[in-house]
Amino acid sequence: MQSVSPPVIYYHSVAPKPDPQWVLHFLTMELAAFEDQLAYLRSRQFRGVFFEEWLAFRKGEKKVTGAEVCLAFDDGLLDNWVYAYPLIKKYGLRFTLFVSPECVDPRPVVRPTLEDVWAGRCQAGDLDARGYISWDELRLMQASGVVDIQSHTMSHDKYTVSDHLRGFYYGGFSGFYPSWNAFPDKKPFYMADPNFEHWLPSGTPLFEEASAVIARKQTINPVFFEETAAQAQKYALEMPDQRAAYEAAARRLHRQYQESGTLIAEVESEADYRKRLAYEVEASKKIIEEKLAKSVQFLCWPHGDNTHEAHALALRLGYLATTAGKMIDEAGQPDRIPRFGAMWSLGPWLNRRKFHYKIASHFQKQPYYSLWLANEFKNKILKRS
Repeated sequence: MQSVSPPVIYYHSVAPKPDPQWVLHFLTMELAAFEDQLAYLRSRQFRGVFFEEWLAFRKGEKKVTGAEVCLAFDDGLLDNWVYAYPLIKKYGLRFTLFVSPECVDPRPVVRPTLEDVWAGRCQAGDLDARGYISWDELRLMQASGVVDIQSHTMSHDKYTVSDHLRGFYYGGFSGFYPSWNAFPDKKPFYMADPNFEHWLPSGTPLFEEASAVIARKQTINPVFFEETAAQAQKYALEMPDQRAAYEAAARRLHRQYQESGTLIAEVESEADYRKRLAYEVEASKKIIEEKLAKSVQFLCWPHGDNTHEAHALALRLGYLATTAGKMIDEAGQPDRIPRFGAMWSLGPWLNRRKFHYKIASHFQKQPYYSLWLANEFKNKILKRS
């Protein structure tokens, strides 16, 4: 086997079932499927490694045996504490948790977990995993030796980057980041708020957006929003058949603002963008280090969005590696972290077979590696990323 680093497998949310009331429920992997993957890893005697050791493998300072795996969770969702953490301890593994300080629950709370259910201290139905992990919970996780906390940038946000009108908000994921931006102080608690999908008025115009890491923010003229809101009041937008007429009126107003050059109120300067990027990268590192009394040396880019400049800045600020994300051409560099997700819902047998294929092909085991190479060649011919 050629020298390779352990596979990095990432997740977001783990729960008994996806919560249909959560706007990001598509990020949830069912608990039974996740536990099956952990059982597979234990049955094959895999050892969980943190990124510090992963980097030693990556640089060739240590040689893999083919039984190492690096598990990671993005975002710091509360269900990582309630469900994933107890299960990973149960199976003798470890994982890295990438958190964004703006999203961490600031309250001094420690919520019950599966371990409390197993010990008879509460019932499974008593567990509530809606929200983000608190600093107190993060401290307990870090002190356990089972979890290592690293940076997911400061805000995990997206911002408007052009005057391109991409649609109108009537609930759902499309208005997720505009809702966050409208009420930033409520960000850590949005999941537990049944009114989250009403933070923005129905019919709010939505514009092209991009990750905070790569976005040059553009501010839409607030008067435009006031005028479209006034238009929306003329229609019963809770009725889908009323929306087309409203949208036609709003689009006419949008064209008028574009033609008069008054739609964009402000464009972020290059200097302000670089200052904000430094905040995303540097402040997150500093705050996590201060709150948890630990070193932060690894960075996961939200949404996979990053640039050469952002990566170089992270290295200058003391990070040892960052995720490759959408910069797939850099995935082979020693200070870049390539990853794959394993949040499948294929049924127990197919889920385990795919999991085995992904890991075995990563370690260049046959015939899986040949199948992987053939698939990569096909994707290249078809120009798939």
